[in-house]
Amino acid sequence: MSKPAVLFMCKIADADAKARLGQYADIVEVDSIKYEDLTAALPGKTAVIVPYTDHMLLDRAAIETGRDLKLIGSTYGGVRQNIDADAAFERGLTVIHTGGSRPRPMAEYALGLILSSLLQIHNYHHYMRSGESWPRFKYPRTRILAGRPVGVIGYGRIGGGIVELLRAFTDDISVCSKHLSEADAASAGLKKRSLNDLCANCEVIILAGGYTPETAKMIGAEQFAAMRDNTLFVNIARGGMVDQAAMITAVESRNIYLALDVFDPEPLEDDSPLRRNDRVLLTPHRANNSIEFEQRWQCLADEIITFLGGGTPDSALTPKRAGAMSES
Repeated sequence: MSKPAVLFMCKIADADAKARLGQYADIVEVDSIKYEDLTAALPGKTAVIVPYTDHMLLDRAAIETGRDLKLIGSTYGGVRQNIDADAAFERGLTVIHTGGSRPRPMAEYALGLILSSLLQIHNYHHYMRSGESWPRFKYPRTRILAGRPVGVIGYGRIGGGIVELLRAFTDDISVCSKHLSEADAASAGLKKRSLNDLCANCEVIILAGGYTPETAKMIGAEQFAAMRDNTLFVNIARGGMVDQAAMITAVESRNIYLALDVFDPEPLEDDSPLRRNDRVLLTPHRANNSIEFEQRWQCLADEIITFLGGGTPDSALTPKRAGAMSES
């Protein structure tokens, strides 16, 4: 009996993952992101996996070309930017991604931003490297994370991963999420709060939700005004979820702190006031840059093998979940 054919529009970078998957499927690799190469290769394939592209690749017409398709997926954490998930769901296809490889690296990066900001590690390093020989007394007393009230905005895979790391430092954790009930929050030892209530009551606030039209600029002047003095606001989600002008006004006029990995627009402007403020920690959209993110290939192999065996992949999306995700 022949094995089902799985099309990858890229080279599989993990030989072990490829070998494992090859026990269950005939793997076809087409190292191209050209639409015509995709549609030419789709017929007869049971599944297709596409890499990140900044243009729509698996649109409705392409999905219709793959009449034998049962599963489609992405080598990254999102599908919105290059897969027409609605068309896939209408066909009854399973849609997967590599979200399982993302929570821990993203959570550890967020924790690194928090600790460096509270303890001013990045600023001490900067001044010692840039000519100030011994900036020991440049800043007042710093803060540790232990015991502080912390809030996480967004409780998907990444938000949940952040919460699990925070439990080692504090029991006072609040979450703002439409996907978490009061009862589930309480059973998990969390406080469910509204957005403004969370901003007013948490000393460290991490934005970790998905960027959709509904969440665009969800953090604005009202939310920054609600924050108490010395609040640290961390963004590892998307820059477009924050009103950047309002954020700049807030950090310039109040004693709050920012730790930002994402901006709107990107790259951050060379003359941005954010670059000149010691209460702002900046990194260039690299929270997903750890080598552990390459476990995505093992995640894909696991998900496809599960599907071919008749099971439901852990990352299989619903229309609601797909609509709440950021682009990769």
